[in-house]
This record gives sequence, C-alpha cells and structure tokens, in this order.
Amino acid sequence: MKLLQILPALILWSVVITRIIGLKFGWKPGILKAMVLVSIGTTLNIDAVYLAVDAGLGHRNILNLVVHVALGLGMTELSRLIVAATGASNARWRLLVLVGIGLAGAQAALLFSTGTPGSATNFTDVFAGIPAIAWYQGLFFAWIGLITAYTGVECLRRNRAGETASFRIGFDIIAVSCFVGVLAVATKLLLVAQEAAGAENSVSDIVYVGYRVLIALTLIGFAVGFALPAYHRGRQQWTDRARCRSALVRLQPIVSRLLETDAGQQAREAAALSLRPRSSQDQLYRWVIFVDDIRIENPELLSAEEVDLLDDIEARIARRGPVGAQVPTGS
Repeated sequence: MKLLQILPALILWSVVITRIIGLKFGWKPGILKAMVLVSIGTTLNIDAVYLAVDAGLGHRNILNLVVHVALGLGMTELSRLIVAATGASNARWRLLVLVGIGLAGAQAALLFSTGTPGSATNFTDVFAGIPAIAWYQGLFFAWIGLITAYTGVECLRRNRAGETASFRIGFDIIAVSCFVGVLAVATKLLLVAQEAAGAENSVSDIVYVGYRVLIALTLIGFAVGFALPAYHRGRQQWTDRARCRSALVRLQPIVSRLLETDAGQQAREAAALSLRPRSSQDQLYRWVIFVDDIRIENPELLSAEEVDLLDDIEARIARRGPVGAQVPTGS
C-alpha cells in the first residue's frame, strides 16, 4: 500500500523538477503550477505524511480538505491546459469550473459543520457513516470524476493533424488515464455509499485496494503523458545545442584568422562579434554574419572549402537541420 502512495508522488515530483530545470532553457511554465498542486496533494495523502501534518493541525482532519483543494485545483488547471492544447472550446470547461467552485464551498461547509476528531488516513472508512461526511466525500469525488471524464473525452476528440509522435502518444496516455481516473472515482463513490449505508463487508477492503491501484495508475499516467513531450523537447534542445557547439568549433579557426585582417576588424565592429566560447544560436548567427560579410566584401580572404562550410551551415540553419555535419575546412 505504501508503494501505491509513494510511487505516484515520486514520479509527479520528477516531472515538476524537470519542468523547473526546463525554465532555464526557455520552457514556458505550462503545467508546472498544476503539477506542483497535484504533487503536493498526492504527497500529503501518503499515510505517514498525512498523520504527521494533521497532528500539527490539531488531529481534526483539516488536512483532508487541504488535500482536496490541492488536488481539485491542480486537476482543474491540468484540465484547462489539456483542453486548450486540444484546440477545443473552453466554454464547457468554464461551466464545470463554476460547478466545482460551488461544490468546493459545499465541501468546506460540510466538513466544518461536523466533528472529525482523530487523524484518519482512510477518511471514508472512519467517517463516511456520518451523512455530512458522506456528502463531503461524494461531492469531491463527483467533481474529480466530471473533470477527468470531460478532459478524457476532449483528448480523444482532438484533431491529431500535425502532432509529433511524442505529443500524440503522450496525450493518448493522458486520455486513457482520465478514464482510469473515472473508474477510480466510481470505485470510491461505491465505498462511500457502502459506509454511509452501513453495508461494509469483507469485499470492501479489496475494493479499497483496487481504488488505490486505479488512483496510482491515473496519476502515473498523467505524469508519463506530460513527460513524453517534455522529454522529446529536452532531447531536441540538447541535440540542437550540440550541433550549435559543433558548428562554432568548426567556424572558430576561420573567425580567428579573419580577425587578424583589416577587413575582419571592420566587420567585427559591425557584427558586435564576441569570441567568448558560448554554445548559443545567437553566437553562431553572429559568427556566420561576420564571415558572410567578409565573403561578400573580400571574397579572396576565404578558401573554397571555407565557403562551402559557410554555405552548409547557413543552409542547415535555414531549414533547422543539423549544423554539425562534417565539411572539410581550409586553412
């Protein structure tokens, strides 16, 4: 059981860390805020963490509401981003958000109007016999079920034209995860109904384990679905940087030699040239412009091999292809 709680949290936090690192490489925040909320909610829902934190809050299970809020907000934001990425209208999503706000207010009122002393990791098993708490649990999971079902449907209905393989596979995994989440919600609502009716039996423990498995699969699926496009993008950026670095290495001797000429000194000022070893596209563009200017004004300063090298790099930049292909260089 501990593994079913800890593993999804670890995977979710790994996605968060990856996104934070990606910010340094020009990635947009995107799903970061939503994933942080879901990761926090998932972490707080680990039995040992829940008991420790709720103890500091007075053993009243206020933390259960915090978990609901974190997961609810996180899943809602993820839904918004997913729906936006599919190109679907967000009109229905806004309606669902309004419903969610109303349900959240009702949950808070139900919890605070009822005494729930003693930290309980299985909140349903301990308190769902109280009608107000049964409604509290039911409203939350009904909301999660609605938002995940809607998100899954929009993922399946999306126009797949122009999608990269990693994006397509990632979103298909998210769609499947949404429907697994709906099944998890249905299982949880069954448990709540059993507790509320006092009909708990030996099968309930098995159903509870099944619910935990489904929740774990849902969260892991979301993490993997979002991680695939991020991994592809990160790998592409790493490849681009390597190609850029290779092109700079090949241009370095040409640039250094040309800077020793009068034409090179004049062109250096015009191109705002820097010889600092930076593997950036900006550096590469400046070097290419510098050499190209000299080729136009003083073509005799470049050998035929160097001209071929420059043409090759320019062509590959223009079509965003590999700039690291080997071309013989002159002296």
